[in-house]
Amino acid sequence: MARSCAWQRPQSHAPRSKAFSGRRGGAGSDGQFAGASSATAVAVRARALCGAPSQSSALKAPSPRADFPALPAFADQALRGFGQVVFCNSPASGALIGAGLLWADPCLAALAATGCVSATAAARVAGFDAGAVSAGLFGYNGALVGCAFAVFLGFEYMEPAMAATAAGGAASALVTSRLGKVLTAVPQWTLAFNATAISALLWARRSSVPSAAPAAAESAAPARGAAEMSLGEWCSSSLTGVSQIFVVNDAISGALMLAGIVAYSAGAAAATLLGSGLGAGAGAAWGADAEDVKAGLWGFNPALTSLAVSIFFVPLGFSPLVLVCGGAVASAAATVVISGTFREALEVPSCTLPFCLVASGCYLLAGRLPGLALAAAPHSPEANLRAFRAAAAASAR
Repeated sequence: MARSCAWQRPQSHAPRSKAFSGRRGGAGSDGQFAGASSATAVAVRARALCGAPSQSSALKAPSPRADFPALPAFADQALRGFGQVVFCNSPASGALIGAGLLWADPCLAALAATGCVSATAAARVAGFDAGAVSAGLFGYNGALVGCAFAVFLGFEYMEPAMAATAAGGAASALVTSRLGKVLTAVPQWTLAFNATAISALLWARRSSVPSAAPAAAESAAPARGAAEMSLGEWCSSSLTGVSQIFVVNDAISGALMLAGIVAYSAGAAAATLLGSGLGAGAGAAWGADAEDVKAGLWGFNPALTSLAVSIFFVPLGFSPLVLVCGGAVASAAATVVISGTFREALEVPSCTLPFCLVASGCYLLAGRLPGLALAAAPHSPEANLRAFRAAAAASAR
């Protein structure tokens, strides 16, 4: 019997405003989601979706783009928060990601923005590290909280959904700060988002609050196996795997998000797309339902893991490429196990916990296997390689 990817697709529960009803094109209807100032290069605690083991894992903010207009500080920080979900410290990347969310689901986009703004504002008010706030490192967890709340909590209207998201976003900033003091061996990735969103979903279940997860039981046998998918469906599934990072099931949205990563680093974008495709392939090998694979449910955790490897490691030889591919396949397997356990034991999604687990394992392999070296200041594959070569040339003098 073919097995599903440990995710059940929720029914559509798009929150709506009394004055506005947004079309739902994302994961709420078709799929389930299972991540420095512009003028100054600021070393921040590990970029790994916020949190830092050491100064050696610092990420420097890129120089301001000449073709991107200057923004008010808070707007710049919020856009960088969107970008930092996929390791992009760039307001241009954040703007393209926001456009992808708007295309798929304006309601979800509004909640993502609410969560990001709330988390950023809470971090500023609390006086957390100014460089990290400016780089968007407190905002990205809040953005993901908004995406998850839009899909998994059964709000009928936008008003209570936005209030809950604002509270959840602020809470994620506090969790991020606390985790940064506890985790020292590995970055904290999207753990603050997972802690906040899963806690809220557990509370919703125990409080009998209507929720979009889990969905009604589906038939045991898939209507069509993933191995029967067409070439076009395979290509689409790689893009929806990218969009599902933000709990959206839409290939065009995924393409816009991928464009946001390209604006920051072509190498990182290639790793992301490769990871998503490998995750889809793992689903086919597992015997997954074609609809689950097409919806990107097998792709988002692998995509994040491959992206993380490309950001944190220096691309030297074949070893990092092997880790990019192996991490993607391992993330797909971890998604099956962890998500299945969460669904059966807690009846809530495991979100990006599989990514956090596998990415941490990949990170700890640095220096333990030949050819695997962490970047001194993680930024992008291209920048990491340039910095490594520059350091080698300087030491050779």
